[in-house]
Amino acid sequence: METPIHYDFLVKLKPKTNKNPQHVNIDQPLEQAATKFSVLFLLYKRQIYSLNGLEFLATDGRPEPISRKIIHIPVGDSPCHHINDFKDILTGMGILGIKRSEILFEIATKAHDCDSVFMAVIIRKTVYSEIRLHNEEDDIARAERESMEVEARPFPATKSSIDALERVVFDVSASASDCTVCMEEISAGSEAIRMPCSHVYHSDCIVQWLQISHLCPLCRYHMPCE
Repeated sequence: METPIHYDFLVKLKPKTNKNPQHVNIDQPLEQAATKFSVLFLLYKRQIYSLNGLEFLATDGRPEPISRKIIHIPVGDSPCHHINDFKDILTGMGILGIKRSEILFEIATKAHDCDSVFMAVIIRKTVYSEIRLHNEEDDIARAERESMEVEARPFPATKSSIDALERVVFDVSASASDCTVCMEEISAGSEAIRMPCSHVYHSDCIVQWLQISHLCPLCRYHMPCE
């Protein structure tokens, strides 16, 4: 299932003022800085998790900056003439389709007949993720999937691992009283074998089973195999 993603954006202009007639880089000569109109693209990411219908932000909730691009346009040249450059920047940020068109339209609208020295395009990418808690149903589903993935000719368990299995005298107070291999009752007082996963079987039944397959018949526990 695809992770839901939502984009929202804001296009801001910094107008010319008497105190600050240009967005000046102090490392540039004044006449050079005054000839450029800068467009800054900032992409932030915000992660939102949901659990049982409730949503909450990741960590401290502050968006994480993930991309920054800037383009300089000669003053007097309309930003509308550089729409393809803006489109390439947005595409490189992974913003496509209708949302990219909406941002480009807003840039063109704000840039039309504007008397500004700087434009900032601030984009927030919100990613929604659902948290799933570990439960018994997940274990059962996983066991079912794994059981379907088992090869038609499974590998037998090693002889040493079979010989090392725990031999027990079956207690009727145990939770299971049937051997899953032969589907017959394990009589009280009879010898049985307990697998490392704690499942109990008739000794002969499970030994014969493990000589063919290294997997526990119930939970698919992996015994050592060659």
